[in-house]
Amino acid sequence: MRTKPHIFFIMTDELRADTLGYRGHPIVKTPHLDALAADSAVFTNAYTNSPMCAPARVSLATGRHGLSHGVLDNAFAPVDDEQSLYETMRCGGYRTINYGKIHFNTPGNFGFEEHYPHGLYSSGGVSVFGVTDRELQKRSVYKKNEGEISLVIHGVNPQRPEETADSLVTQAYVDRLEELKDSERPLLHRLSLIDPHTPYFPAEPYASMYAPESIPLPSTWDEDLSTKPLLHRYYYRARGFDRLTEDDYRRSLASYYGLITHVDDRVGQVVARLKELDLYDDSILVFTSDHGSMMGEHGFIEKWGIMYEEVSRIPLLIKFPKSMHKGTYEAFAEIVDIMPTLLDAAGLEVPERVQGRSLLPMLRGEPGAAKTEVFGHIFTGGLQTEPALMMRKEQWKLTVYPGQERIHDRLQLDHYLKYTPMFLEAVVEGELYNLDDDPIEARNLFDDPQHQEMKEALMYRLAEWRSGLGELADYEALDDVRPVVNSYHLMQGDNMAKMQRLLRAEGTVTQLSRQRS
Repeated sequence: MRTKPHIFFIMTDELRADTLGYRGHPIVKTPHLDALAADSAVFTNAYTNSPMCAPARVSLATGRHGLSHGVLDNAFAPVDDEQSLYETMRCGGYRTINYGKIHFNTPGNFGFEEHYPHGLYSSGGVSVFGVTDRELQKRSVYKKNEGEISLVIHGVNPQRPEETADSLVTQAYVDRLEELKDSERPLLHRLSLIDPHTPYFPAEPYASMYAPESIPLPSTWDEDLSTKPLLHRYYYRARGFDRLTEDDYRRSLASYYGLITHVDDRVGQVVARLKELDLYDDSILVFTSDHGSMMGEHGFIEKWGIMYEEVSRIPLLIKFPKSMHKGTYEAFAEIVDIMPTLLDAAGLEVPERVQGRSLLPMLRGEPGAAKTEVFGHIFTGGLQTEPALMMRKEQWKLTVYPGQERIHDRLQLDHYLKYTPMFLEAVVEGELYNLDDDPIEARNLFDDPQHQEMKEALMYRLAEWRSGLGELADYEALDDVRPVVNSYHLMQGDNMAKMQRLLRAEGTVTQLSRQRS
């Protein structure tokens, strides 16, 4: 007789934490997630440990930080000896199944016994970079940012909503539940959606659900970036955000909001079927995302090179059996905490090397169990020589961007920003924000003389945290192996998964070893 709870896991991509009805968003409609939140432990201060797809997903899978597991950006593979949540649960008796995106950059499925990618159910035709099917393209309307990492930032998908890749993979996931409902083995049955990741290209009725002209823009959409790190200023210009109009930002918001409601309807589809099959009440149901997205804040759309709250904070709902622990929790949580929490809830031993910690003691109200700090990194290997790091403690948030003075030298000779005055400006080496006074991260206090004591205390703690991680992946061995940005290093999503064999053969996906002591 089965004694461990089923786990149904819904993963999204690029869904920020604040664009949901249960979080009080005044515009976006998410009735199904709102209903799920009412039965769940809602973590309002959950953070990803890297606002980029592959690093975040491997941190979730291993319970470890990117500096340790080695997936620093989307073009890295985990260090050989990393053990995943899915493998650990399989060894503990669980049947592990994934429908949709994985993006672990591993040769196998990282512990999933069964994996069914989007491509099995969708003929494709739509990628983050645009519409690849010529006939579909003729019927499509969309705009891409005119610069590096050029992605669809707003538009209308002419497909019917039930024809989208996420709709098709969700239907396959739901259809499988009938077969699985009487499984003697406990299930870890995961649905991993692409939306609301770029392309911001919803089908109707989602494409016209939110009127661009009625959507307020963030107050920092046309902000002066002179007090921000050089990497921010580089990406703002290199990605062509300085050429976007106010209307572009509004349309991007409307498209993104439409995709979120599309995701919400897929969640509703799953929950309804779980209830029909009497699988809902006694199971664990997890809903989260790998990272968030910028929607005009500081002039950015999407991610890359930044660690603002909009990309760093993620939604996290965990519905436990019989809705135990339901309520709202403001203590910090990190994506690395999901693995140990699920293993703890399933009565399985947490591997010793896991760096996250179970959230169950905090949910039970045990003294000292609440996290007081969170940490993260961002790395774009074509430009940076080492990862930028982030920490938050109470209301204070610090980021440190080392090595920015080398960005110029890593650009191709014909790059349009090469030899421009931007690289003559003073290099701002990090950020310091008091989020109580400045929740929109507009006033960078990093070089403010009145806040140097706080900055130094946080930098000391950040260095202490890093040294406490133990053996790290040896990214320093890269040196000048990847001196320039190229398309392989910027690929993400299913495109990356399809390219793994080719990339490995060409030496383009990088796998690090451990640092030697």
